[in-house]
Amino acid sequence: MREFSVVNTEVLLRARAECLLAPVGLLTGRETVADAMNDPLIRPWFGHMLQRELMPQLPEEGRDEAVIAACRYLSFKPASLRCEDLVDGLTDAYRLHILPLLGPDRPGLTMALAALIMLFCGVRRAEDGFRLPKELMDRPLQMDERALTGFSRLSWDMQADSLAYAALADVDIWGRDLRTEPGLTDGLTDALWSIQLNGLMGAIGGCYQ
Repeated sequence: MREFSVVNTEVLLRARAECLLAPVGLLTGRETVADAMNDPLIRPWFGHMLQRELMPQLPEEGRDEAVIAACRYLSFKPASLRCEDLVDGLTDAYRLHILPLLGPDRPGLTMALAALIMLFCGVRRAEDGFRLPKELMDRPLQMDERALTGFSRLSWDMQADSLAYAALADVDIWGRDLRTEPGLTDGLTDALWSIQLNGLMGAIGGCYQ
């Protein structure tokens, strides 16, 4: 039987990876997390982020085994793990799993945060919940209404510095003002500007260059 600490680390990493990959996958037209994991541009970006930014924040005991198992699961999980299935409630999961990891010199996590913001910018209230643009997802979002209301005040075509400032300052989205995080406002501005200029795939490709 695998040690509980290894299993626990694997489950934690899988949850974090799903938070990071679902917005990127949905924005780039990948149907499942496995499609995103196996994409020739997304996979290197995720691999660098895993090694440089995620693994150092995991418990050392059993870490390598847990990482291998988590990546195998994410790469080969059946199509039931669809990106759009992870979107409702994603802001709640992000607050739990990703926000505590943010910090200076973590460009992959900052790029993932920029992708999340770009995904939810322009969400609109409807009779059955909130709606993303139809070409992204044709089902309503019904969880975390407060955060979605905050995102509805933002627009993807705002100036990158204004969008970063407004998004990070919105307590309705994050539960606190993220502008106090060292280096995050500048890093997020750069990531949003790169997405606006180069598209998400281009921004991801240049993230660690």
